[in-house]
Amino acid sequence: MRFQKSIALIFSTLFHPIVIPTLGMFILFQLNTYIRFAVTPGARRLILLLVFINTAIAPVLSLLIMKRTGYVKTLTLEERNERILPLLLATALFFITYYMLRQLTLPSIVYFYIISATLLLLVTLMASFFWKISIHMVALGGITAFLIITSLLLRTDVSRLIIAAFVASGLTGSSRLILKAHTPAEVYAGYLLGFLGMMGLFIYFR
Repeated sequence: MRFQKSIALIFSTLFHPIVIPTLGMFILFQLNTYIRFAVTPGARRLILLLVFINTAIAPVLSLLIMKRTGYVKTLTLEERNERILPLLLATALFFITYYMLRQLTLPSIVYFYIISATLLLLVTLMASFFWKISIHMVALGGITAFLIITSLLLRTDVSRLIIAAFVASGLTGSSRLILKAHTPAEVYAGYLLGFLGMMGLFIYFR
């Protein structure tokens, strides 16, 4: 049982929600599509750095401050009510990232990715007022759907990445259950919100 929990903790850390936005953008820039020519290497590095700072570093730093001041008991936000302020700040940071990227001339899929992630985070925030929905699974559902959308929009084969995303989602979902961080309903609901939400936003924006 201890070994299972150790493995579950590894997967929960590897596929933590804070790394997913940067991971998705990194994958997008690595694909052999017109985006690699439309966005210069220097601009790609700048965008990745901006996304990483605003969606990973800044939220972690704010969470450390909240822990230090006693607003949250643990960095894992085990209590539902502890999630509200961190999610609110993260949503604001995501929107700031979107606003900053809009100042640049970039392919529309870049804007779609960031604004969709922002809206999914906003819905997750609203749900968290009543329910401890799995943020891990929202993020993984979102990036899985985004890979499918990318394949359709850019006409590129990313089937291996899509399969990997489904596998990672399954392993992470199981990990959250093993760690007793969520109920099955919270895990499934989180994944469906991320996946169907991203797909729905794609249809809406199209």
